[in-house]
Amino acid sequence: MAVCSLPSRSDFDKVFKNPDARSSTRDFLLLARINQNEDRLSRIGFVTPKKKLRRAVDRNRFRRVFREFLRASLNDISIDCVVIARSLPTDLHAREFQTVLARSFGKLFGKLKP
Repeated sequence: MAVCSLPSRSDFDKVFKNPDARSSTRDFLLLARINQNEDRLSRIGFVTPKKKLRRAVDRNRFRRVFREFLRASLNDISIDCVVIARSLPTDLHAREFQTVLARSFGKLFGKLKP
């Protein structure tokens, strides 16, 4: 399934104001809302402040890892997801970060399914 970016501030606000599910770790917060559009696309948006992730390389890597994981793990569910960075994950460049993502997204998808 395709994953694209949340295009506008109003789309971010919809997820912020009324998320259907949330999951968090020490390093990031995930907010998700079921996408009601007919296009069946999942969209993801990021809040990665320079104060938390200082280097552009780390901010871009953070976004890329989440996007790729979401692409690989989505089934038939179409969601709008916002990821808020709290700090730089110590294992962001390691494969072990995939298990952290799997646990967080598993918790999130479990809350989204009826």
